[in-house]
Amino acid sequence: DHKRGGSEEPSLSDFLADINDKDAQLRLAGQVERVVPGSKMPPVRNARPVRNIQTGKSRVEEAKEAAKLAKEGKDPSKHQKYYSYEYFKEWDTFDVDKEIERIEKEEKAKDEFKTFSKKAVDYGDEVHDPNKTYSIEMMSALEKRHAAKREKEKGNECMKAGEINAAVAYYTKALELVPGDHLVLGNRAQAYIGIRCYYQSEVDCDKALAIDPAYFKARYRRAVAKKEQHKYGESLEDLTELLRTNPEHTLGVKLLQEVEYKKKEKDDKEAKKAKEESDRTQYENAPRRKIMIQETDDDDEEEDEEGGMDSVAMLAAKESLRKKQDNESDAKESSRLKAEKEGELLRLGAARAEKAKGNDAFKANDLPGALLHYTRAMAALPDGDKEEAHLILSNRAMVHLKAKSFLLAESDSSAAIAANGKWGKAYHRRGVARYNLGRLEEALVDLESALKMEPGSNATIDEIRNVRQLQTAKRRANGEAEPSPAKPVKPVKGGTDAGKMGGFKFGAGKA
Repeated sequence: DHKRGGSEEPSLSDFLADINDKDAQLRLAGQVERVVPGSKMPPVRNARPVRNIQTGKSRVEEAKEAAKLAKEGKDPSKHQKYYSYEYFKEWDTFDVDKEIERIEKEEKAKDEFKTFSKKAVDYGDEVHDPNKTYSIEMMSALEKRHAAKREKEKGNECMKAGEINAAVAYYTKALELVPGDHLVLGNRAQAYIGIRCYYQSEVDCDKALAIDPAYFKARYRRAVAKKEQHKYGESLEDLTELLRTNPEHTLGVKLLQEVEYKKKEKDDKEAKKAKEESDRTQYENAPRRKIMIQETDDDDEEEDEEGGMDSVAMLAAKESLRKKQDNESDAKESSRLKAEKEGELLRLGAARAEKAKGNDAFKANDLPGALLHYTRAMAALPDGDKEEAHLILSNRAMVHLKAKSFLLAESDSSAAIAANGKWGKAYHRRGVARYNLGRLEEALVDLESALKMEPGSNATIDEIRNVRQLQTAKRRANGEAEPSPAKPVKPVKGGTDAGKMGGFKFGAGKA
């Protein structure tokens, strides 16, 4: 019974809502069986299958947690009792900055591992660019030495890591800072061997040994480079000198044995080839005997047919054999000519590469280096090649003019004229050399020849004017009569300069 006091009686809708809630709870309790850890009650027979929902931790998880707490010396019941409190207490003492620093370190380590696992990137070109690395002109000598030392150490690290191209770039930068360091030259020679640039390695070893002849590492590396270029005789000379001063050099002893074997093998092949060529020539030049073929009677022909080949078949067989021998001889001659042609092309490529290096050295005002490269270019040039010879000789004459070696300049200019008589620059440079040697008449002839070939050369016009003025001054000093005035030579507007080579100019004056 409800009292009719201040409170209102419950309505029918509220009553129905309570009944529905109770019914929903009972239905859910009938469908779901809560499994309490530790209970092993079997399911009711003939009951519908129900979903098992685990509440709380499993027995395995509880056992692991209890063992962990026991190992740490904590009471499991107390830890369970104050679990939430300790959890929030740990958050109060949590250092956010320290955790962020730890995460950043982990990410950095992952990035470094990814970078290390990738293929090494070669930044040789960027390192080698002087505009992006050092302002060499603004550096003192001490700064250059320190910077060169750093570049050398970088190159050594790259060599250890196997980044050979980057090591070459670092060593090259170190040599730009300090050009005369024979140790860096030796290191770069080793790097060139690693990337199979044996000729460049040989050049670096030559420079290093010119600076310090006792630098045995450079001698050994030059022997290796020459061996790879099949220059076994020169490699043998280097190894002999190396073992004379360092008899306990084990690598040198092993390489000496290998080079001796290779040289013997090469000599045997060349001797065999020479013998074959000699035998072939002797066979071709040997006198031939004429054989008269006489017709026989029918009876004899029948006997020949019965006993073997007749004369016609014999002649056909001999002709076939002769053609076969001729074809083999032609094939050998063709292969020999092809090999010679390939060798000439290789030598021509090497000569052009040395000429380009000489041009670069001349631009950098490195006269000894330019002279060395031009001389090497002439040595590598195939015999009888005049197209490149007159250019290299003319350029080397230019180096001699700038170094005031006028006799050598005259000699190279004359050789260039002999190779190409229509090359005006060679006449110009020989005229300048003879002018500085005091042979004015010969100089005037050469300069006038150069002007005929290059009418727009203002440098040649200036030199002709200087020669004529000096001739006039000498005649006046000797009291000689003035000759008939020569036709004045006027400068050409926008003309060329015969003294230019590779984008720079040399003005030869009276020494």
